[in-house]
Amino acid sequence: MRRTVLVLAGLALLVSGCGKSGPASSGSVVLAVDVPVTGSPYVAQTIRQGVALATAGINSGGGLVIGNQSYRLRVKLYDNHLSARRAVEDTRSALSANAVAIVTDGTGVDATWQIANQRHVPLAIVHDGGSGLVDVEKRSNVFRIAPTNHGIAFRYAEYLIPKGLKIGLLHDDSAYGQEGSADIGRAFSENPRSVAIRMTLPAGATDLSPQILRAKRSGATALLVWAQPPAIASVLTAARSLGWNVPVYAPPTGADPYIRQRLADHPSWVDGLTFAGGRLTAEIGTAPFESFESEYESTYGADKVGVRTAGGKPVLQPPELAMYAYDFAHVLVAALTRAGSLDQAKVLAALSQVTTQGANGDERGFNQHSHEGVVDDDVYFARFHDMTYAPVKDDPLSSTLPSIPQTR
Repeated sequence: MRRTVLVLAGLALLVSGCGKSGPASSGSVVLAVDVPVTGSPYVAQTIRQGVALATAGINSGGGLVIGNQSYRLRVKLYDNHLSARRAVEDTRSALSANAVAIVTDGTGVDATWQIANQRHVPLAIVHDGGSGLVDVEKRSNVFRIAPTNHGIAFRYAEYLIPKGLKIGLLHDDSAYGQEGSADIGRAFSENPRSVAIRMTLPAGATDLSPQILRAKRSGATALLVWAQPPAIASVLTAARSLGWNVPVYAPPTGADPYIRQRLADHPSWVDGLTFAGGRLTAEIGTAPFESFESEYESTYGADKVGVRTAGGKPVLQPPELAMYAYDFAHVLVAALTRAGSLDQAKVLAALSQVTTQGANGDERGFNQHSHEGVVDDDVYFARFHDMTYAPVKDDPLSSTLPSIPQTR
């Protein structure tokens, strides 16, 4: 992982503006990627590589063809440091480089969408599911291919409430945690008796024992923790250190390799952690995702988590975030082709009128009524055991999904 951080940081330092000669210069079209190289290297790496894999495939197939002209897609990397202020600077730099679109984890979108919209440049969120980030009427240039917080929160409500649990609703004080807390609050608002306690956790704290002890004393029989990976790891550490084997549920950040790396000396503490995410396979079967994963690994190698199973096998991370970024790049090319032009207003309009087949076989695209590329019904739940995860068996959708191999 350290080598990955250094490589990404080096790439970020190479980013510079390219003048204002229009979206295409010397037969190339720039696609900007603004991600937290510093702050969340795993997220940054997988998003960048997903975009790069898609553009490399398009370029090797003849590139982007508009009329009689062929263009090569060129990826420019920016590091937003998980800072909205830095994301604003990156957006301005990307516009100066005449980027045709900006792919982002979601950092700073509340501040950057208007800047990009002045040039009719689309923003594509491929990680953050925050409600309000995407609004087809108010933010017509913002699109997302990732599970929404709204969808995850309401899926958790329908999954957990019938179990009769007393749930501790915890979130950290990061922007991600606060956004998720709002959606969780709405999802559980009609069933207040199912909530034992609501609590905000300090995102930077490594010892959450006082907060977790308070949650235990509240009578909570389950914890739903909407937070960044370090806080989720700290919750697990505090609970298990107290001898409290309470079930812990999390948003997609629960799958981040950081949590397993942090708890590598206590692998049993990860057992039972359940997270929500967008399903990796579609109704047509596992073949499309397996093909994508094979292509991804042949180019970049497998994403190693850095831990092993009890049997000593290295654990690998399926390229979920890379898949979302890969899919957007293909939807963008479909929009450029449909527009038949590099005129940004035409490209932006075309993005609401195209659909392609995604890496997992699902349709990906947008329309004039929705700029969400992952429907809420596609949210599933997976549970960890022996450092790998598999879909849960007590949820109708999840129980129909196959397990994705994570060791080799």
